[in-house]
Amino acid sequence: MSDLSPLEENFPRLATEISAFWGSPTCFEQLQDLLMDSRGGRKGFPADVYSDLSFLLTLVPRPKGPYDIWSEAQDADQSS
Repeated sequence: MSDLSPLEENFPRLATEISAFWGSPTCFEQLQDLLMDSRGGRKGFPADVYSDLSFLLTLVPRPKGPYDIWSEAQDADQSS
């Protein structure tokens, strides 16, 4: 049995790329772009790899945008 995640095992180049941008200001957007097909007609990732990417996305702080209704709710939770 491998100690590697499905992402690392099936897409090692992508895992290396994610490591390179991890923690950068664009990390959230780059992970989100991997999960959404903006080019059309893409096959997508296997379910276990998609799950790995989704989990990584939950670990990254969500950027606050001008119309992000959740940012105010999160700020309120943290100030309590």
